[in-house]
Amino acid sequence: MTDGAFNLSPPGSFPLSADPAFEDEVRRELEQLIVRVRNCAAAPSVAGVLLTGSFARGEGTVIAHPRTRSRWLSDVECLVVVRGGIVSKREIQQSMRQVEGDTNSDLANAERGIKVELRAILTQGMTRLRPAIFTRELCEHAKLLWGDPGAIPVPRMPSSGDAISKYDAFRLLNNRIIEQIAVRSEYADRVSDSTTTAYSLAKFWIDLGTSLSVFLGCYRPGYRSRQKPVEDALAAHKEILGAEMCGRLISRFRNAMAQKLGQTGFPPGDPAQEFNEAVEIARATWNWESGQLLGTNTAAGDWRGIFARLSNLETAAQRFRGWARVLRRPSELRQLGPRAMLAAARVGSLATLIYGTGCVIDFFWDEIGSDRSRGTEMVAELCRALGVEARDASERRRLLTRATLGAWEQHLRFAAV
Repeated sequence: MTDGAFNLSPPGSFPLSADPAFEDEVRRELEQLIVRVRNCAAAPSVAGVLLTGSFARGEGTVIAHPRTRSRWLSDVECLVVVRGGIVSKREIQQSMRQVEGDTNSDLANAERGIKVELRAILTQGMTRLRPAIFTRELCEHAKLLWGDPGAIPVPRMPSSGDAISKYDAFRLLNNRIIEQIAVRSEYADRVSDSTTTAYSLAKFWIDLGTSLSVFLGCYRPGYRSRQKPVEDALAAHKEILGAEMCGRLISRFRNAMAQKLGQTGFPPGDPAQEFNEAVEIARATWNWESGQLLGTNTAAGDWRGIFARLSNLETAAQRFRGWARVLRRPSELRQLGPRAMLAAARVGSLATLIYGTGCVIDFFWDEIGSDRSRGTEMVAELCRALGVEARDASERRRLLTRATLGAWEQHLRFAAV
Protein backbone atom coordinates (compact mmCIF):
# COMPACT_ATOMS: atom_id res chain seq x y z
CA MET A 1 0.00 0.00 0.00
CA THR A 2 1.39 3.43 -1.01
CA ASP A 3 0.09 6.95 -0.31
CA GLY A 4 -3.12 5.66 1.22
CA ALA A 5 -4.07 3.36 -1.66
CA PHE A 6 -3.73 -0.35 -2.39
CA ASN A 7 -1.10 -1.10 -5.02
CA LEU A 8 -1.97 -3.46 -7.85
CA SER A 9 -0.05 -6.63 -6.92
CA PRO A 10 -0.77 -9.50 -9.33
CA PRO A 11 0.12 -13.05 -8.26
CA GLY A 12 3.86 -13.61 -8.52
CA SER A 13 4.82 -10.04 -7.64
CA PHE A 14 5.15 -10.84 -3.91
CA PRO A 15 5.92 -13.90 -1.74
CA LEU A 16 2.95 -16.23 -1.17
CA SER A 17 4.11 -19.43 0.49
CA ALA A 18 6.21 -20.00 3.59
CA ASP A 19 7.96 -22.68 1.50
CA PRO A 20 9.29 -21.07 -1.73
CA ALA A 21 9.08 -24.44 -3.49
CA PHE A 22 5.31 -23.92 -3.91
CA GLU A 23 5.36 -20.30 -5.12
CA ASP A 24 4.61 -21.10 -8.76
CA GLU A 25 1.78 -23.46 -7.90
CA VAL A 26 0.09 -20.93 -5.62
CA ARG A 27 0.52 -18.21 -8.23
CA ARG A 28 -1.17 -20.33 -10.92
CA GLU A 29 -4.13 -21.12 -8.67
CA LEU A 30 -4.61 -17.45 -7.77
CA GLU A 31 -4.53 -16.50 -11.45
CA GLN A 32 -7.22 -19.08 -12.15
CA LEU A 33 -9.30 -17.74 -9.25
CA ILE A 34 -9.12 -14.22 -10.68
CA VAL A 35 -10.35 -15.52 -14.05
CA ARG A 36 -13.35 -17.11 -12.32
CA VAL A 37 -14.20 -13.88 -10.48
CA ARG A 38 -13.86 -11.80 -13.67
CA ASN A 39 -16.21 -14.19 -15.49
CA CYS A 40 -18.87 -14.52 -12.78
CA ALA A 41 -22.34 -12.95 -13.02
CA ALA A 42 -21.46 -10.23 -10.50
CA ALA A 43 -18.26 -9.23 -12.35
CA PRO A 44 -19.62 -5.84 -13.57
CA SER A 45 -19.85 -4.71 -9.94
CA VAL A 46 -16.40 -5.94 -8.83
CA ALA A 47 -13.92 -3.12 -8.16
CA GLY A 48 -11.12 -5.43 -7.10
CA VAL A 49 -10.01 -8.63 -5.39
CA LEU A 50 -7.91 -8.27 -2.23
CA LEU A 51 -5.93 -11.28 -1.04
CA THR A 52 -5.87 -11.43 2.76
CA GLY A 53 -4.69 -13.96 5.35
CA SER A 54 -1.56 -16.11 5.34
CA PHE A 55 -0.87 -16.07 1.60
CA ALA A 56 -1.00 -12.25 1.51
CA ARG A 57 1.68 -12.19 4.21
CA GLY A 58 3.86 -14.75 2.42
CA GLU A 59 3.10 -17.22 5.22
CA GLY A 60 0.77 -19.63 3.41
CA THR A 61 1.26 -23.22 4.52
CA VAL A 62 1.66 -25.71 1.67
CA ILE A 63 3.53 -28.97 2.29
CA ALA A 64 4.78 -31.80 0.09
CA HIS A 65 2.55 -34.81 -0.46
CA PRO A 66 3.72 -38.12 -2.02
CA ARG A 67 0.64 -38.63 -4.21
CA THR A 68 -0.60 -35.14 -5.13
CA ARG A 69 2.80 -33.41 -4.78
CA SER A 70 1.31 -30.73 -2.55
CA ARG A 71 -1.09 -30.38 0.35
CA TRP A 72 -2.61 -26.96 1.02
CA LEU A 73 -3.24 -26.39 4.71
CA SER A 74 -3.85 -22.63 4.59
CA ASP A 75 -7.11 -21.38 3.07
CA VAL A 76 -7.09 -18.80 0.27
CA GLU A 77 -8.96 -15.83 1.74
CA CYS A 78 -10.08 -12.92 -0.43
CA LEU A 79 -12.09 -9.76 0.09
CA VAL A 80 -14.03 -8.98 -3.09
CA VAL A 81 -14.78 -5.24 -3.17
CA VAL A 82 -17.96 -4.42 -5.09
CA ARG A 83 -19.66 -1.22 -6.23
CA GLY A 84 -23.23 -0.78 -5.08
CA GLY A 85 -26.21 -0.30 -7.38
CA ILE A 86 -24.93 -2.39 -10.29
CA VAL A 87 -25.78 -5.95 -9.28
CA SER A 88 -28.13 -6.98 -6.47
CA LYS A 89 -26.67 -8.08 -3.15
CA ARG A 90 -28.32 -11.45 -3.63
CA GLU A 91 -26.63 -11.98 -7.00
CA ILE A 92 -23.29 -10.90 -5.54
CA GLN A 93 -23.54 -13.48 -2.79
CA GLN A 94 -24.68 -16.17 -5.22
CA SER A 95 -21.74 -15.39 -7.50
CA MET A 96 -19.24 -15.60 -4.64
CA ARG A 97 -20.65 -18.95 -3.54
CA GLN A 98 -20.56 -20.17 -7.16
CA VAL A 99 -16.89 -19.23 -7.57
CA GLU A 100 -16.06 -20.85 -4.23
CA GLY A 101 -17.94 -24.01 -5.18
CA ASP A 102 -16.39 -24.28 -8.65
CA THR A 103 -12.90 -23.83 -7.21
CA ASN A 104 -13.20 -26.03 -4.15
CA SER A 105 -15.07 -28.87 -5.86
CA ASP A 106 -12.57 -29.16 -8.69
CA LEU A 107 -11.15 -32.68 -8.33
CA ALA A 108 -7.48 -31.68 -8.45
CA ASN A 109 -8.09 -28.85 -5.98
CA ALA A 110 -10.06 -31.03 -3.60
CA GLU A 111 -7.33 -33.69 -3.60
CA ARG A 112 -4.74 -31.06 -2.66
CA GLY A 113 -6.95 -29.50 0.01
CA ILE A 114 -7.36 -26.15 -1.74
CA LYS A 115 -10.14 -24.14 -0.11
CA VAL A 116 -11.11 -20.65 -1.27
CA GLU A 117 -13.15 -18.26 0.86
CA LEU A 118 -14.57 -15.12 -0.76
CA ARG A 119 -16.14 -12.35 1.29
CA ALA A 120 -17.90 -9.56 -0.59
CA ILE A 121 -17.88 -6.01 0.77
CA LEU A 122 -19.27 -2.78 -0.70
CA THR A 123 -16.79 0.00 -1.47
CA GLN A 124 -18.47 2.23 1.12
CA GLY A 125 -18.26 -0.62 3.60
CA MET A 126 -14.46 -0.43 3.40
CA THR A 127 -14.56 3.04 4.93
CA ARG A 128 -16.77 1.81 7.76
CA LEU A 129 -14.52 -1.04 8.90
CA ARG A 130 -13.80 -0.51 12.58
CA PRO A 131 -10.31 -0.64 14.09
CA ALA A 132 -9.86 -4.37 14.56
CA ILE A 133 -7.29 -7.11 14.08
CA PHE A 134 -8.71 -7.92 10.63
CA THR A 135 -8.62 -4.25 9.57
CA ARG A 136 -5.06 -3.75 10.79
CA GLU A 137 -3.88 -6.88 8.95
CA LEU A 138 -5.82 -5.75 5.86
CA CYS A 139 -4.15 -2.34 5.77
CA GLU A 140 -0.72 -3.82 6.47
CA HIS A 141 -0.64 -6.93 4.30
CA ALA A 142 -3.58 -7.20 1.85
CA LYS A 143 -2.63 -7.47 -1.82
CA LEU A 144 -4.80 -6.17 -4.67
CA LEU A 145 -4.60 -9.10 -7.07
CA TRP A 146 -6.79 -7.47 -9.70
CA GLY A 147 -8.89 -4.32 -9.98
CA ASP A 148 -8.78 -0.55 -9.90
CA PRO A 149 -6.71 0.82 -6.99
CA GLY A 150 -8.47 4.17 -7.22
CA ALA A 151 -11.90 2.60 -6.72
CA ILE A 152 -11.04 0.82 -3.47
CA PRO A 153 -11.02 2.97 -0.32
CA VAL A 154 -8.45 2.16 2.34
CA PRO A 155 -9.96 1.78 5.82
CA ARG A 156 -8.95 4.34 8.40
CA MET A 157 -6.69 2.61 10.86
CA PRO A 158 -4.48 4.24 13.51
CA SER A 159 -0.92 2.96 13.33
CA SER A 160 -0.86 2.09 17.02
CA GLY A 161 -1.88 -1.44 17.96
CA ASP A 162 -3.39 0.04 21.12
CA ALA A 163 -6.31 1.24 18.97
CA ILE A 164 -7.49 -2.36 18.54
CA SER A 165 -10.32 -3.14 20.93
CA LYS A 166 -9.86 -5.83 23.54
CA TYR A 167 -13.42 -6.84 22.73
CA ASP A 168 -12.25 -7.64 19.20
CA ALA A 169 -9.42 -9.78 20.59
CA PHE A 170 -11.91 -11.61 22.81
CA ARG A 171 -14.16 -12.16 19.79
CA LEU A 172 -11.19 -13.74 17.98
CA LEU A 173 -10.76 -16.19 20.86
CA ASN A 174 -14.46 -17.10 20.77
CA ASN A 175 -14.38 -17.65 17.00
CA ARG A 176 -11.40 -19.98 17.34
CA ILE A 177 -13.16 -21.92 20.08
CA ILE A 178 -16.08 -22.47 17.68
CA GLU A 179 -13.67 -23.71 15.02
CA GLN A 180 -11.96 -25.92 17.58
CA ILE A 181 -15.12 -27.86 18.40
CA ALA A 182 -15.55 -28.54 14.68
CA VAL A 183 -12.02 -29.96 14.43
CA ARG A 184 -12.45 -32.01 17.59
CA SER A 185 -15.75 -33.41 16.35
CA GLU A 186 -14.15 -34.43 13.04
CA TYR A 187 -11.30 -36.08 14.93
CA ALA A 188 -13.76 -37.97 17.16
CA ASP A 189 -15.65 -39.14 14.06
CA ARG A 190 -12.35 -40.09 12.35
CA VAL A 191 -13.10 -37.93 9.32
CA SER A 192 -9.92 -35.82 9.52
CA ASP A 193 -6.35 -37.05 9.20
CA SER A 194 -3.51 -36.36 11.62
CA THR A 195 -1.98 -33.57 9.51
CA THR A 196 -5.25 -31.62 9.26
CA THR A 197 -5.82 -32.01 12.99
CA ALA A 198 -2.26 -30.93 13.85
CA TYR A 199 -2.47 -27.89 11.59
CA SER A 200 -5.82 -26.83 13.06
CA LEU A 201 -4.39 -27.10 16.57
CA ALA A 202 -1.35 -25.06 15.52
CA LYS A 203 -3.62 -22.31 14.21
CA PHE A 204 -5.57 -22.39 17.46
CA TRP A 205 -2.43 -21.86 19.58
CA ILE A 206 -1.27 -19.01 17.34
CA ASP A 207 -4.58 -17.16 17.44
CA LEU A 208 -4.94 -17.69 21.17
CA GLY A 209 -1.56 -15.95 21.46
CA THR A 210 -2.78 -13.21 19.10
CA SER A 211 -5.84 -12.60 21.27
CA LEU A 212 -3.70 -12.33 24.38
CA SER A 213 -1.25 -10.00 22.62
CA VAL A 214 -3.92 -7.28 22.40
CA PHE A 215 -4.65 -7.54 26.12
CA LEU A 216 -0.92 -7.51 26.91
CA GLY A 217 -0.21 -4.54 24.63
CA CYS A 218 2.19 -6.34 22.29
CA TYR A 219 0.07 -7.01 19.19
CA ARG A 220 1.88 -6.81 15.84
CA PRO A 221 0.38 -7.55 12.39
CA GLY A 222 1.81 -10.74 10.89
CA TYR A 223 2.87 -13.98 12.55
CA ARG A 224 6.61 -13.42 12.24
CA SER A 225 6.53 -9.95 13.73
CA ARG A 226 4.39 -10.88 16.72
CA GLN A 227 6.04 -14.14 17.81
CA LYS A 228 8.80 -12.75 20.05
CA PRO A 229 6.66 -9.95 21.59
CA VAL A 230 3.98 -12.51 22.52
CA GLU A 231 6.49 -14.94 24.06
CA ASP A 232 8.22 -12.13 25.98
CA ALA A 233 4.92 -10.73 27.27
CA LEU A 234 3.71 -14.14 28.47
CA ALA A 235 7.04 -14.75 30.22
CA ALA A 236 6.78 -11.35 31.93
CA HIS A 237 3.13 -11.77 32.98
CA LYS A 238 2.91 -15.34 34.20
CA GLU A 239 0.41 -14.28 36.84
CA ILE A 240 -2.41 -14.10 34.27
CA LEU A 241 -2.65 -17.87 33.85
CA GLY A 242 -0.10 -19.10 36.37
CA ALA A 243 3.59 -19.77 35.80
CA GLU A 244 3.18 -23.44 34.87
CA MET A 245 0.36 -22.85 32.37
CA CYS A 246 2.10 -19.84 30.81
CA GLY A 247 5.20 -21.98 30.32
CA ARG A 248 3.18 -24.63 28.50
CA LEU A 249 1.43 -22.00 26.40
CA ILE A 250 4.75 -20.44 25.34
CA SER A 251 6.03 -23.87 24.32
CA ARG A 252 2.86 -24.68 22.34
CA PHE A 253 2.83 -21.24 20.72
CA ARG A 254 6.48 -21.46 19.69
CA ASN A 255 6.05 -24.93 18.20
CA ALA A 256 2.87 -23.89 16.38
CA MET A 257 4.66 -20.89 14.86
CA ALA A 258 7.48 -23.12 13.62
CA GLN A 259 4.94 -25.44 11.99
CA LYS A 260 2.93 -22.62 10.43
CA LEU A 261 6.02 -21.00 8.94
CA GLY A 262 7.32 -24.28 7.50
CA GLN A 263 10.29 -24.59 9.88
CA THR A 264 9.10 -27.96 11.20
CA GLY A 265 6.60 -30.53 9.99
CA PHE A 266 3.48 -32.01 11.53
CA PRO A 267 4.69 -35.25 13.14
CA PRO A 268 2.12 -37.71 14.53
CA GLY A 269 1.32 -36.94 18.15
CA ASP A 270 -1.47 -37.48 20.63
CA PRO A 271 -4.34 -35.23 19.45
CA ALA A 272 -6.60 -36.29 22.32
CA GLN A 273 -4.06 -35.08 24.87
CA GLU A 274 -3.46 -31.85 22.97
CA PHE A 275 -7.18 -31.18 22.63
CA ASN A 276 -7.50 -31.54 26.41
CA GLU A 277 -4.60 -29.16 26.97
CA ALA A 278 -6.03 -26.70 24.45
CA VAL A 279 -9.37 -26.72 26.29
CA GLU A 280 -7.67 -26.22 29.66
CA ILE A 281 -5.67 -23.19 28.48
CA ALA A 282 -8.48 -21.79 26.33
CA ARG A 283 -10.86 -21.90 29.28
CA ALA A 284 -8.35 -20.17 31.56
CA THR A 285 -7.68 -17.53 28.88
CA TRP A 286 -11.40 -17.03 28.26
CA ASN A 287 -12.01 -16.47 31.97
CA TRP A 288 -9.07 -14.06 32.29
CA GLU A 289 -9.91 -12.01 29.19
CA SER A 290 -13.63 -11.76 29.97
CA GLY A 291 -12.73 -10.88 33.56
CA GLN A 292 -10.46 -8.10 32.32
CA LEU A 293 -13.31 -6.70 30.23
CA LEU A 294 -15.76 -6.88 33.13
CA GLY A 295 -13.30 -5.74 35.79
CA THR A 296 -13.40 -8.92 37.85
CA ASN A 297 -10.89 -11.58 38.89
CA THR A 298 -13.45 -14.34 39.34
CA ALA A 299 -14.10 -17.12 36.82
CA ALA A 300 -17.42 -17.60 35.04
CA GLY A 301 -18.44 -20.40 37.40
CA ASP A 302 -20.75 -23.10 36.03
CA TRP A 303 -21.82 -23.45 32.42
CA ARG A 304 -24.72 -21.01 32.80
CA GLY A 305 -22.23 -18.39 33.93
CA ILE A 306 -20.68 -18.43 30.46
CA PHE A 307 -23.91 -17.12 28.92
CA ALA A 308 -24.33 -14.58 31.71
CA ARG A 309 -20.82 -13.25 31.22
CA LEU A 310 -21.18 -12.98 27.45
CA SER A 311 -24.51 -11.18 27.89
CA ASN A 312 -22.96 -8.71 30.34
CA LEU A 313 -20.18 -7.96 27.86
CA GLU A 314 -22.59 -7.05 25.08
CA THR A 315 -23.68 -3.41 24.90
CA ALA A 316 -27.23 -2.33 24.09
CA ALA A 317 -26.00 -0.85 20.78
CA GLN A 318 -24.30 -4.13 19.78
CA ARG A 319 -27.44 -6.05 20.66
CA PHE A 320 -29.62 -3.70 18.63
CA ARG A 321 -27.34 -3.93 15.58
CA GLY A 322 -27.24 -7.70 15.84
CA TRP A 323 -31.02 -8.07 15.90
CA ALA A 324 -31.39 -5.52 13.09
CA ARG A 325 -29.06 -7.57 10.87
CA VAL A 326 -30.97 -10.74 11.66
CA LEU A 327 -34.42 -9.28 11.03
CA ARG A 328 -33.36 -7.80 7.69
CA ARG A 329 -33.01 -11.31 6.27
CA PRO A 330 -36.25 -13.23 6.87
CA SER A 331 -35.27 -16.17 4.63
CA GLU A 332 -32.09 -16.84 6.59
CA LEU A 333 -33.99 -16.17 9.81
CA ARG A 334 -36.31 -19.05 8.97
CA GLN A 335 -33.30 -21.35 8.55
CA LEU A 336 -32.29 -20.76 12.16
CA GLY A 337 -35.76 -21.70 13.36
CA PRO A 338 -38.07 -20.31 16.06
CA ARG A 339 -36.45 -22.28 18.89
CA ALA A 340 -33.04 -20.74 18.28
CA MET A 341 -34.51 -17.25 18.03
CA LEU A 342 -36.44 -17.64 21.30
CA ALA A 343 -33.34 -19.01 23.02
CA ALA A 344 -31.32 -16.09 21.62
CA ALA A 345 -33.88 -13.63 22.97
CA ARG A 346 -33.64 -15.22 26.43
CA VAL A 347 -29.85 -14.78 26.61
CA GLY A 348 -29.87 -11.40 24.88
CA SER A 349 -28.71 -12.04 21.33
CA LEU A 350 -27.94 -14.63 18.70
CA ALA A 351 -24.21 -14.00 19.17
CA THR A 352 -24.44 -14.77 22.90
CA LEU A 353 -26.37 -17.97 22.20
CA ILE A 354 -23.89 -19.18 19.56
CA TYR A 355 -20.64 -18.29 21.31
CA GLY A 356 -21.96 -19.42 24.68
CA THR A 357 -22.98 -22.79 23.26
CA GLY A 358 -19.61 -23.18 21.53
CA CYS A 359 -17.75 -22.48 24.77
CA VAL A 360 -19.92 -24.89 26.75
CA ILE A 361 -19.34 -27.67 24.19
CA ASP A 362 -15.58 -27.03 24.23
CA PHE A 363 -15.11 -26.57 27.98
CA PHE A 364 -17.40 -29.48 28.95
CA TRP A 365 -16.67 -31.81 26.01
CA ASP A 366 -16.49 -35.04 28.00
CA GLU A 367 -19.54 -34.29 30.15
CA ILE A 368 -21.67 -33.41 27.11
CA GLY A 369 -20.60 -36.63 25.39
CA SER A 370 -21.67 -38.77 28.36
CA ASP A 371 -24.86 -39.58 30.23
CA ARG A 372 -23.61 -38.14 33.51
CA SER A 373 -26.06 -35.86 35.33
CA ARG A 374 -24.42 -32.49 34.65
CA GLY A 375 -23.82 -33.36 31.00
CA THR A 376 -27.43 -34.47 30.60
CA GLU A 377 -28.69 -31.17 32.01
CA MET A 378 -26.46 -29.09 29.72
CA VAL A 379 -27.27 -31.12 26.63
CA ALA A 380 -31.03 -31.09 27.25
CA GLU A 381 -31.18 -27.31 27.43
CA LEU A 382 -28.81 -26.66 24.52
CA CYS A 383 -30.50 -29.24 22.30
CA ARG A 384 -33.89 -27.64 22.97
CA ALA A 385 -32.50 -24.26 21.98
CA LEU A 386 -31.02 -25.49 18.69
CA GLY A 387 -33.67 -28.07 17.84
CA VAL A 388 -31.37 -31.10 18.15
CA GLU A 389 -32.79 -34.56 18.85
CA ALA A 390 -30.78 -37.75 19.39
CA ARG A 391 -30.81 -40.58 21.92
CA ASP A 392 -27.12 -41.46 22.11
CA ALA A 393 -24.95 -39.03 24.13
CA SER A 394 -22.07 -38.91 21.65
CA GLU A 395 -24.53 -38.47 18.78
CA ARG A 396 -26.17 -35.57 20.62
CA ARG A 397 -22.78 -33.93 21.03
CA ARG A 398 -22.00 -34.39 17.36
CA LEU A 399 -25.36 -32.97 16.22
CA LEU A 400 -25.16 -30.14 18.75
CA THR A 401 -21.72 -29.23 17.42
CA ARG A 402 -23.00 -29.30 13.85
CA ALA A 403 -26.01 -27.12 14.74
CA THR A 404 -23.76 -24.62 16.54
CA LEU A 405 -21.43 -24.41 13.54
CA GLY A 406 -24.37 -23.91 11.18
CA ALA A 407 -25.78 -21.11 13.34
CA TRP A 408 -22.31 -19.54 13.62
CA GLU A 409 -21.81 -19.53 9.84
CA GLN A 410 -25.30 -18.07 9.41
CA HIS A 411 -24.49 -15.41 12.01
CA LEU A 412 -21.34 -14.41 10.12
CA ARG A 413 -23.32 -14.13 6.89
CA PHE A 414 -25.76 -11.69 8.54
CA ALA A 415 -22.89 -9.19 8.67
CA ALA A 416 -21.89 -9.72 5.01
CA VAL A 417 -23.02 -7.74 1.96
